[in-house]
Amino acid sequence: CASYTPFDKDQSPFDVPFNLRPERMDADLALLAKNFQCIRTYSMTGLDALPDLARKHGLKLMIGAWVNSNPVDTEKEVDLLIASANANADVVTSVIVGNEVLLRQEISGPQLGVLINRVKSQVKQPVTYADVWEFWLRNREIYEAVDFVTIHILPYWEDMPVRAKFAAGHVDDIRKRMAVAFPNKEILIGETGWPSAGRMREGALPSRTNQARVVSEILDLAKREKF
Repeated sequence: CASYTPFDKDQSPFDVPFNLRPERMDADLALLAKNFQCIRTYSMTGLDALPDLARKHGLKLMIGAWVNSNPVDTEKEVDLLIASANANADVVTSVIVGNEVLLRQEISGPQLGVLINRVKSQVKQPVTYADVWEFWLRNREIYEAVDFVTIHILPYWEDMPVRAKFAAGHVDDIRKRMAVAFPNKEILIGETGWPSAGRMREGALPSRTNQARVVSEILDLAKREKF
């Protein structure tokens, strides 16, 4: 499943108003459909055309509501999430209530739990939340609320950065640790990888070469370990 945000290189999700062109999304999904079976989104705003485009290209969707500290914005996103999940059950396979909102400290764990349970009561699809693996361990009540656990493992961005040659092993170690911590629900790795450019972080060097190495080694490991 590929993570997808429909912005050109000169656009930003902070731009207001949004100028998301359906023809651009159509071209993006045509390209993604060559290598992926589903795509993951992070927000509902401006993506009204996406379910029809996914249907056109034979793709399934994991749709996400962007949850933040503004209750009005969050309410709008959650309402759109519920409506789209119910209207497009043939392409929407699961829903994600928030992305790294606990990491950003914009709402509390109990507040997030209320949102998750609200969505679960109004959709038929499995419901999850996505965050860096450590924040799942710090907010275990969220595990009780979701249908499955979506974790982010980003070796370069760890508090103690991991060198590229050890990145795949780190992903595998964290995956196994999370399976022990949360034994009764499926665990999905929602984000992983390596940056192609940027500053070195304690021996963790961003580069296209290291990016290719890390991604290749993680994919090879996933095939061998069947995760």
